[in-house]
Amino acid sequence: MNEKDVLKKSLYLFVMGCFLFIIIGILFKDISYLLGFVLGYFINIIVFMLIMKMSDEILKSSTSTILIVMGFILKLALYALGFYISVKTQWVHILGVFLGYLMIKLTIYVEGFIYKGGDIDG
Repeated sequence: MNEKDVLKKSLYLFVMGCFLFIIIGILFKDISYLLGFVLGYFINIIVFMLIMKMSDEILKSSTSTILIVMGFILKLALYALGFYISVKTQWVHILGVFLGYLMIKLTIYVEGFIYKGGDIDG
């Protein structure tokens, strides 16, 4: 499974999560859970693409450690920005942001469980 497959499959989990947070939003009469989830997912997609770029950079040249360190700092800054937005605004809930951050990781775990470590044919 490559990164394009992970991004495609994570979209399915994202849509299911959106439906769940729409139901939660209707029950609690609060849309901030859904908005937090969407913000967390988009930041997670950006961080995932940053990880892919950092991996390519590590494989191309192993001497550029400053770029790798800056990539890790940027990744942490993006995560911190999402949490900061959720804490400072009432429109974005921190639980939604946190669960949005987990979508790529959850996608990889679910696909690994479904295919039990084997490659997908086709």
